[in-house]
This record gives sequence, C-alpha cells and structure tokens, in this order.
Amino acid sequence: MQMENYQIVTGVVVAIIVFLLAGLFIMILINYSNSRKKKFIEEKQTLETNFNEQLMKSQLEMQEQTFDIISREIHDNVGQILSLAKVQLNIIEQSDGMNKTMLTEAKESVSKALADLRDIAKSLSSERVQSLTLPEIIDHELQRINRSGVMLASLQIKGEEHAMQEQKKLIIFRIIQEAFQNILKHSKAKNIDVIFQYEADKLKINIADDGTGFDKELIPGKDGLGLHNIMNRAALIGGNASINSIISIGTTITIIAPYA
Repeated sequence: MQMENYQIVTGVVVAIIVFLLAGLFIMILINYSNSRKKKFIEEKQTLETNFNEQLMKSQLEMQEQTFDIISREIHDNVGQILSLAKVQLNIIEQSDGMNKTMLTEAKESVSKALADLRDIAKSLSSERVQSLTLPEIIDHELQRINRSGVMLASLQIKGEEHAMQEQKKLIIFRIIQEAFQNILKHSKAKNIDVIFQYEADKLKINIADDGTGFDKELIPGKDGLGLHNIMNRAALIGGNASINSIISIGTTITIIAPYA
C-alpha cells in the first residue's frame, strides 16, 4: 500500500514538474517570439527611416546636380550661341546690303539657342524622372556628356525591360549619376560604356570607363565618399554594388538591383 502511495505521489510530482517545465518553455518561446517581433519591427522602422532619408538626400542631390548642369550649359552652350547670333546681326547691320545668308545663319543660331533652353527647361521638371524609364533618363545624361565633347558615352540595353518602383528608380539614377560624376572628375577617360542587363529577377548595370584607374586602398576619405555612397545606396534598395579598377586600364562599376 505504501508502495502504491509512493508511486502515486511520485507520479504527481513528476507530472507537476513536467507541467511547470512545459509552462516555462512556452513562456520562454513567447518571450523570444515577442523579442524577435519587436526587433524585426525596430529593424524595419530603421530601414524605412534610412530609405526615406536616402531618398530625400538623393532628390536634393539630383536638384543640386541639375542646377550645376543647367548653369554650365547656359554658360557654355546657350551663351556662346547667342553671342554668335549677336555678332552675325552686327555684321548684317553694318553691311550695305541685306546679307540673306548671314541672316539665315543668325536665325538658325537663335533657333538652336531656343531649342537648348527648352531642353534645359525639361530637365528642371521633377516629373521627368517619373515619366521616363531608367534607360531613357540615363541616355539623356549620356547625351549631355557627349555634347560636352569631353568623352564619348554609349548605352546598350540587353533583355526585356522591367518596370521599377519610382523611389527605387530614383535612387538607382542617383547611384549612376554619382558614378558619372566620379568618372568625369577623376578618370581622364575617353569612353564611358553603360550596359543595362535585364534578367529574370534583377537589373544588372555595368558602367565601364577606360581611364587611369585607381587603387581603392589608397583613396582618401573625401574622395572615397562617392564610392561608399554608391555601395551603401545599392544595399539600401536590396541590391549591391562592386567596383573593379585596374590602374592604367580603367574602372568598372557593377550595380545589381532586384525589381521587387
């Protein structure tokens, strides 16, 4: 009888211990789940904050870059064309007879200046980035580089183009624009080749120049900031960027960005 009672008590104690351990285990799981959920929410909020901050920064940088471009183009292109038109009109004014050839040339100069001003006005519109596809926006930038005569730039598109979120498109555009700035400032290149490779789930962009190249380890902090921005912004949109440079050969920047 005592043995039976002992077995019953032992069984009850074991059951209570198992129950307590199970309850403790469940509590630990719940706390862990809540902790992970809280951490996930915080990380998500941090990512969203960083994304929005970078988006705003990219928009401001694009505006600043656009105004710099407009200032140079008005000074270098429109200003020169209108100066030429003024000279042509002065010659016509001082000549004895009507020089129809010179008058036609002056009219063409004024028409070209007006066309350039229209292009500049279009570039001021923030809707331009939203209304055009990414290749169209980049092609516009490359045309500007070609007009400057400093380098020869080309664009090649492979695969079927995919749509992309406006915010992501804007950040990718700013990444590419920053790459162009670095090339124009530092590379001493003669050619820039841009390739858009549309794959099933991602866009791969190669930006290659035939400039002097560089050693990434020897770049000072200030000059290397643009390269860090390129990689950080690519990571922010769920992609990545790599930079491969060979001294005296050139530099290739590869950007990979998922569509979703």
